Amino acid sequence: MITASEIFSIINDDSFFENVFNKDMDWDAELDARDAVEFDRAWNASYEKVNEMDSSENKIIKDIREFAFKQTFRITQNSELAGYTSDDLGLISKVYENKINIEFIQQLWDSYLQGNFPK
Repeated sequence: MITASEIFSIINDDSFFENVFNKDMDWDAELDARDAVEFDRAWNASYEKVNEMDSSENKIIKDIREFAFKQTFRITQNSELAGYTSDDLGLISKVYENKINIEFIQQLWDSYLQGNFPK
């Protein structure tokens, strides 16, 4: 299982955010798709499970969240999308940092690694 530091190294690659967001997409529609009951329920359940175990955020996770927000906003000029991305990568990092196995979070991370915004 990777660490938050390793995640930060991966997303720090110039192509990471470009691969996910430098596309001609209707980002508002992509965000709306995440409001589907199944995705929303899985995301929130994962968030609750992780925060029950550890409600704090260490410096590396805060740095990941800030970097993700800024890079997403730089490419898309969409602050809502940047916020979702920041939340996703913060949650992903926290899960890996605490060595928690949540299949939904693995799928979320895999989606980003494949250059897709999860929905």
